[in-house]
Amino acid sequence: MTAPGAVISPDISMDAAIECTHCKVTMTSWSAPGSRIRYYQCPFCARTHSSLYDEVFARGAGARRVAAPERDTAAAEVPRASQDDIRWAGVRQRAARWFARLEAEEHRALSAARTAPTAQPPSRTAPATVAVALAAARPAAHK
Repeated sequence: MTAPGAVISPDISMDAAIECTHCKVTMTSWSAPGSRIRYYQCPFCARTHSSLYDEVFARGAGARRVAAPERDTAAAEVPRASQDDIRWAGVRQRAARWFARLEAEEHRALSAARTAPTAQPPSRTAPATVAVALAAARPAAHK
């Protein structure tokens, strides 16, 4: 690893960090050997920007330049999630389970409809036993 602020590529120095404007974290960067173009990627949302398009950094459209972070010799504390982040993670998890359950129920209903035998349409002519019973019940007065 190189020291903070050291030259990574011969033509590009890391005097400023690039921050993702969506996640508010410092983006990682890399470049091909001998290339003047540097690529920056957010470690959380994976948005990627190129140094070729300087207007993105100048206008803060997705990424912006910030002062290089001061590096302590001691290890930095791991960032902790806020109570709001924890609550929203729970809401998203419950919603994901609910949507998965709905999808599974819909899948089961569609599978059952495909495998169920098709019902025979009712016949329009009465069976012979019904016709005989109706004839016997009719009064014989019209003879």
